[in-house]
Amino acid sequence: MFPADFTPQKYSDVNLKIRLFDTNSNVNVENVSYRVQIFYGEQLVANQMFFDKDGELVVKIQPKSNCTQEDLWKCTKYYGDVDAIVPNALSSTPSSIPVISGPVFVQSGQYTVKTDIIGAKNPKTQTAQDIHFETIVIIPNDQKFEIFSSGTDYSISVKNFQSPMTELQFDDSSKSIIFEIPLDWEHMEHVNFIKNYFEIPKNFLPFENVNSFYGKVNGVLIFPKDLHYDKYSDKDSHILHFMINNAELKKFKNSDSKLKVVITPEEQSSIISKELFFDNGINAIASYDSRYSDSKDLLFSIVFFDSKGNLSTDIRYGYGLKDPSGKEIVNTGGNLSLLGITLPDGIDSQVLSTPMAGQYSMQIVLLGIGQNTFDRPLFQKFDFE
Repeated sequence: MFPADFTPQKYSDVNLKIRLFDTNSNVNVENVSYRVQIFYGEQLVANQMFFDKDGELVVKIQPKSNCTQEDLWKCTKYYGDVDAIVPNALSSTPSSIPVISGPVFVQSGQYTVKTDIIGAKNPKTQTAQDIHFETIVIIPNDQKFEIFSSGTDYSISVKNFQSPMTELQFDDSSKSIIFEIPLDWEHMEHVNFIKNYFEIPKNFLPFENVNSFYGKVNGVLIFPKDLHYDKYSDKDSHILHFMINNAELKKFKNSDSKLKVVITPEEQSSIISKELFFDNGINAIASYDSRYSDSKDLLFSIVFFDSKGNLSTDIRYGYGLKDPSGKEIVNTGGNLSLLGITLPDGIDSQVLSTPMAGQYSMQIVLLGIGQNTFDRPLFQKFDFE
């Protein structure tokens, strides 16, 4: 979803993308007919057919909360271009994104997106049997906390992708954010991750020169990749991302039905940044966390700017990462007809596999903006350890 921090209180709409691709080659399957159903709990809230040529279906969701029908789906409306071949399907193209307008994503909590692939590769050909996928989409709940530090009151907004926090405190001496999250350990297998976004005012003095953090959960250190400090995507706030997956959560199990989390700024930042300049006036700041951990991966982020210093929206880029043994992974997206990872806001973060310590080489390639492809790819390269 974009924006990833969507809540109906903050945004009027959100784009939902459903991609069908070959997991071996990471290449999209083309000419796909989809049936998409969205449920809130057991309640059906949307049900529509779509056709997409490049295998990346994008649908704009416009939440409307004024439904008085007992069956919520009866309030939902669908807008867009009807496909000329696939019956009752709305066509999704870069120039015409279909719209679902109704009681969808209007409340915080868990939604289930059920997708059936009716046909693929040829719009006139149906699959012998529908291919079914289910995806959980969580709309976060918002909490606001007041923090007093350095003689000033600050308001911090937190987006919780699970149960709300029971409390949040700030320790002035260590500059630590301390909070607790309720968690039922008996049902932990159903928890894919714990995730929170902290919107911290840019004038928050204790974090004035902070670029990286370390964290502990129930007294145990978490992996560096679990924390990401985004200073670019919001004009008023720095966003501190905290996310732990199910496998790592198991390390923190104790007799309490909660997680006690302490997030503290590093005294000396482990984030290393490289400034990249391209021939067409675009530049980028590529950053990575130099801490090596048992997770054997690292958090990489990149931000693109235009020649005026503004975020370069809808940029398409790719990257190649070569490890110390010479093995290289390449990611230029999965759409062969429009290469590149598209960044609506010019910002990307990736967790990259780093199976061994040593020197890595990374190459960044600029491919285009929106539907326009550059006359030639533009490359920049840097090494890191």
